[in-house]
Amino acid sequence: MYPDRVRLPSLDEPYLLPTESCGHYFIVPVRVNGVGPFDFLLDSGAGRTLVDPAVIRSASIGRAIDSLSIGDFDAYEIGYGRLDTSELSAALGRRIDGIMGHPVFGGALMTWDFPEATIEIEAGELPSAGVGVVEARSNVRPFVRSSVGGTSRWILIDTGSSRGLTLRNPADLPLESPLQTTGARARVDGIHLVRTGRLEGTATIGPLQVRNPVVSNSVSVDLVGQEVLRFFRITFDQRNDRLRFERPDAPVGFPVSSAAVRTTGYAVRPDTASAEVIRVFREATPVREGDRIVEVDGRAWRDRTCPVRVTGSVADPTPDTVDLVVRRGDDEVRLQAPRWIVHPRPGAGGDAPRPTPEPTPAP
Repeated sequence: MYPDRVRLPSLDEPYLLPTESCGHYFIVPVRVNGVGPFDFLLDSGAGRTLVDPAVIRSASIGRAIDSLSIGDFDAYEIGYGRLDTSELSAALGRRIDGIMGHPVFGGALMTWDFPEATIEIEAGELPSAGVGVVEARSNVRPFVRSSVGGTSRWILIDTGSSRGLTLRNPADLPLESPLQTTGARARVDGIHLVRTGRLEGTATIGPLQVRNPVVSNSVSVDLVGQEVLRFFRITFDQRNDRLRFERPDAPVGFPVSSAAVRTTGYAVRPDTASAEVIRVFREATPVREGDRIVEVDGRAWRDRTCPVRVTGSVADPTPDTVDLVVRRGDDEVRLQAPRWIVHPRPGAGGDAPRPTPEPTPAP
């Protein structure tokens, strides 16, 4: 995995990156070519660093980024791509200036501790064997061998995905709850409608076990995101194509389960001030395609902040309603829209318990 063009300083002792939580996303202040700081999203699923055009202009970036600084951590000669981050920023409810590619940290051990909401980097390497240690496919992104629905596949460990298990062609797998449209996701290449279903049996992702997982359709690769990863400490050793999974509250192989999905019956494309309804997939919703949502439960859309970080087991949600103000043509209309629950968990039980702290105020 280690890219030759990246030069990293020696790490005499472990270093805790100055991260900020946005739900289960990690955001870091980055100085680019000595200019900034700019807020970048860290993402193990990103094979290269992506930068908003405004940052490219401000930092006078040429064919490559000369230097990146995150606190006391520095990297040099970074390849990059261009990305308009306005849609991603609107989806998260805060400004994002770029996405930090996984290879930037290729010369160090990098540990993402989701339960503690920290990321630490240090020198060294992982052992070739041990509890929770698995080999990754040689790639700039971390794929691990997995088994889902009787099929063997490589699944990307994607810290930049808010979802759980996301697969190509999930309709070909044994489903106990059939696929249906439940929402949309904002990706770097636009908005994609989401179809979800609940699989039969247990999915094995490296050493992880996910019981009767809810699975979403993928538009690119098979991956697993924060809904599963949030239980674990994950250490990436890019030089040796290895990962180590640890779980502070239970054995690493203790099964994780997926909560039911709550859907509003419509999908939106967000911007800073509102969200445009781009698809209605439940007739019972009073929302119409073309509506612009400007207020949700008494809070203006423009005042949204990062999602709350959730720890431990999550109970299936219950049906409820949401109060909306939408702009429809020249009028503002107040609506009460239902939210439905699909793919409920079979039987009782769930994940090993873990205390859930009070939510911290969003930044």
